[in-house]
Amino acid sequence: MQDLDWNDLRYILCLSRTGRIAGTARKLGVNETTVARRIARVEGLLGVRLFERNAGVLTPTDSGQIVINRAQRIELDVDAVKDSVTSADSVAVGKVRVTAVPLVLNHILIPALPVLLRTHKRLQIELAADPRNLSVINREADIALRMTRPHNDSRAVARRVGIFEYAVYAASATRHNLPWITYDATWSDLPHARWMAKALASDPKSGIPIIVNDSELALTAVRAGLGRSLLPCRIGDNVPELSRLSGAKPVLSREMWLIVHPDLKHLARVRAVIAWIERLMSERLA
Repeated sequence: MQDLDWNDLRYILCLSRTGRIAGTARKLGVNETTVARRIARVEGLLGVRLFERNAGVLTPTDSGQIVINRAQRIELDVDAVKDSVTSADSVAVGKVRVTAVPLVLNHILIPALPVLLRTHKRLQIELAADPRNLSVINREADIALRMTRPHNDSRAVARRVGIFEYAVYAASATRHNLPWITYDATWSDLPHARWMAKALASDPKSGIPIIVNDSELALTAVRAGLGRSLLPCRIGDNVPELSRLSGAKPVLSREMWLIVHPDLKHLARVRAVIAWIERLMSERLA
């Protein structure tokens, strides 16, 4: 029997995170045929199916999940070896994948990113704007910023890095009695969506609400004069064409949490990004 090697396992890991052959090919910089051939090679060597198609997405079988779990450990060991060699002088080297909702990436992290990259010239940042809770334990991301403490990733290291305060905003030149720009049913359990649902129920004359599925869309709709919505004060206050409708006192507060894999938090490149995010949040969300 031929031996498995790390290159084979990289394809398994990447496919487990993207769920699609095409997405895996893009991330690894190869063609789709190469990905399919690599997966088939591993399945042939092990004599088991590693993935099955479910609603158009490739998901791990039980055997596949066993292989993925082992491969994740190897990936961490490989990262540790690279870090011990390249970062012996405490220089942050390599790629760090950070995920957050688009609103946080676009208006808080990206504007401050040049400072980080000037300080750490050999650091590469990969940003994943995703409203889903990508798993740091499954290495879908190295660092996640979320407005709720994680419940599923029980092994993840989580620390609170700031408070997001919210107020109601609208475009400065718009009329009164604007409709609410609120969130679809998939967001109904979130605190700011619940707050707006109550506001809408108590204001029946506000008109038919505009429904979005992302906070960046809500901000864009407010700026376009389409209605009013609850937005983070640190973002809404810095958009010149917006005005607060709810007064100086915030109407809602949410915690911002930084989540990282316990075996990654000691890597120099990850430590550098964590320190940068913590400084940034202390300045922006103090």
